[in-house]
Amino acid sequence: MPPLKLSDVRASNAAWKPAYAPVAIFVGGTSGIGKAVAEAFARATKGNAHIVLIGRNRAAAESILSKLPPPPQESPNLAREFLSCDLSRIPNVHKTTAALVNRFPQGINFLFLTAGAMSFSGLDLNEDGIDKQLALQYYSRWAFISDLLPALRAAQAAGQETRVSAIHTAGRGGPIDLNDIGLVNTLTDLRLKTMGKLISQLPSYQDLMVESFGERNSSISFAHTFPGLVDTPLMKVSSSKIMRMLYPVRYLLFPPLWWAMSPEECGERQLYGLLNAPAGASRITSDGTDMGLNGQGDETWAEAREKLWAHTEKVVGKGVSS
Repeated sequence: MPPLKLSDVRASNAAWKPAYAPVAIFVGGTSGIGKAVAEAFARATKGNAHIVLIGRNRAAAESILSKLPPPPQESPNLAREFLSCDLSRIPNVHKTTAALVNRFPQGINFLFLTAGAMSFSGLDLNEDGIDKQLALQYYSRWAFISDLLPALRAAQAAGQETRVSAIHTAGRGGPIDLNDIGLVNTLTDLRLKTMGKLISQLPSYQDLMVESFGERNSSISFAHTFPGLVDTPLMKVSSSKIMRMLYPVRYLLFPPLWWAMSPEECGERQLYGLLNAPAGASRITSDGTDMGLNGQGDETWAEAREKLWAHTEKVVGKGVSS
């Protein structure tokens, strides 16, 4: 089946006209794909939305927010806000989500989780004893969803859409290592073999995360998406010095980047995918279509889902996820 035309994707997004001003949270929305999705969302709503960017770069966030379509004249007080949060520490996430629930008592409609990292530095523990890479790319995402469920449910109770998107690498994961849930052994022994294991496990963790939340909240959409190859500044802002040094010559080292999708196109397709995702769990391709779920009927996959959920509750805290 040929990929969706970008013109069709844009037309579909533009045709979406909610009868209310949705509240949208963009975690990692200050650069790359997160920035592009926030901009696509603002275009689709023609500014008639509350938009909150979460990250560490206030200057970048304020620049982005200033260029978004302004709120309509009849609703001048719609939010255009930035919340600073170091996502590598889960207590920071809990503080941020508490502020969001308090800020939007009417509920939250959309949660986009796009924060990423590119590092092969091995085990790097934060002050809480959690690996920073895992905290950023998995535990913080789980915590945002769990903590914001009351706000998502409040919006749904008002008859509004409630959708969550975890943008990572849907469909690119491998079997879960049941003897290394949390990947401590993998990150401690970071050789070429274990680096490959890390790359295969994180996508599966995201798959299991949306499946678990979807199973427990079947009327809310939880999508894990694969954006495809997108030319973003991820290497430029990596915690790895080697990655930062390689960024200026990335096209020479990785020739496929010459044909990579632009962040702007990616933003439109990711928005399209979530707007059209079914209730419950789903996985979305790079062009915005449904790729189906993984591990259906696989006992090992089901066991992994339960073990990962229990492990994550211990690391992050139970919150209101059940």
